[in-house]
Amino acid sequence: MKRIMGKRTRTSLWVFGAYAFIMGLVLLLLPERVLPVFGFTEVSGSWVHVLGFVLCCSAYYYIQAGCSGIEGFARLTVHTRVIAPVVLLALVATGKADHMVLLFGLGDMLGGVWTWIAIWLDRDGSEGNTPRA
Repeated sequence: MKRIMGKRTRTSLWVFGAYAFIMGLVLLLLPERVLPVFGFTEVSGSWVHVLGFVLCCSAYYYIQAGCSGIEGFARLTVHTRVIAPVVLLALVATGKADHMVLLFGLGDMLGGVWTWIAIWLDRDGSEGNTPRA
């Protein structure tokens, strides 16, 4: 049976989706103006614009999931968002990414934790006291 998510979970997905959409638009349209503010020097090339488009697509999924209310998607997003800083830290440690990417990983992790807590708070209590992410 599909679980319908509660208002807290929906809100966490909508807000994260809006954040991702704004970040995607920035990367798609204005990377050379915004990224240097965060210390990024490599802001040209098609990869930045492509990443912006992919991020906008991802944002669409988050927003639509928040509207549809199916909890399964929300749980799956927790997995990838809480692991993001670990992956980005590994890239920084191996010299493959600038340390500033950790800020974005932190944003992902905090959003994932928010969604995880929201799922837990929205539960009716019939499946135990801990959220299943």
